[in-house]
Order: sequence, then C-alpha cells, then structure tokens
Amino acid sequence: MKNYIFHPLHEKSCPGNVHFTTGILIKADIETVWDNVCKAEYVKKYFTTDARKDLDNEGEALWVWGEEAALLNVLQVVPYEKIIFEWNAMNVDYKTKTTFSFEDANGKIRLKIRETGWEMNDAGIKSAFANCSGWTEFLNALKVFIEYKIKLIGN
Repeated sequence: MKNYIFHPLHEKSCPGNVHFTTGILIKADIETVWDNVCKAEYVKKYFTTDARKDLDNEGEALWVWGEEAALLNVLQVVPYEKIIFEWNAMNVDYKTKTTFSFEDANGKIRLKIRETGWEMNDAGIKSAFANCSGWTEFLNALKVFIEYKIKLIGN
C-alpha cells in the first residue's frame, strides 16, 4: 500500500464569510448515492486515484489525486442525510467546512455540497472558486458514474 504525502490540517478554521453551494439531481435510490459518496472503494472508481477510509464515520479520511493528497476530518454524519467535514482550503492557511446534504426529490436524490469559511480577499475568493469548480466536477462524475456507469475522471 502506497504512503502519500499530505499536509496536516491547519489550526485556523473557517475564518471568513465567503461560501458557495452546488448541487445535482441523480436518478438513483438514496443507498446507492450515499454509498458512492461515502465509500472509499467507490470514490476512487469515479473521482480520485485513491481514497483511504469511508466518509460515513467521524475521523480522518484521505483522498488522493495522482501525487496530491488531501486529509478530510469528518465531524458529523447523519446517515442518508448529511456529512460534514473540514479540510485545508487550497492556497490559503486555513480549513473550510464542507457539508453534503442528501434529500429525496420525487424518486431522485438531490445532493447539495455547501462549503464555507473563506476570507474575503483575492486568495480566499480564488480558492473558493477553485473548490466550487472541483465539487461541480465531483457531482457530474458521480451522476454519470451512477446513472450510466461511465467514468469521467480519476484513475
């Protein structure tokens, strides 16, 4: 098993007011969507090159993209409803908070991702836009993987 290099989580947590929400509707049951978001074995099939530890339990998990790895600290899990974690924001010296919310929408699952905590400055705004783009890619890759078994990104 490969050991990855990653930065420890920053001490400073969510100092700013900048945030975003992105979301998608997926034609699947809640268990399928939940498992594909939470289970490392699935996430690395459509989004990451590797993943260590599932997101459906509190504690630290690791997501890997090639030579880059990110530590996620899962703070709260409400099965089939919500996952909240903190992780280092890109190119700044603090963590942001990410919330995945799952809800039934007439036989489809609405998955929303809200990320909060960037400071209102150039670095914070650029980092927020980059993460919003990344989570939008995640949602699209998840939808296509679940609905059509097509892999858009990852290994």
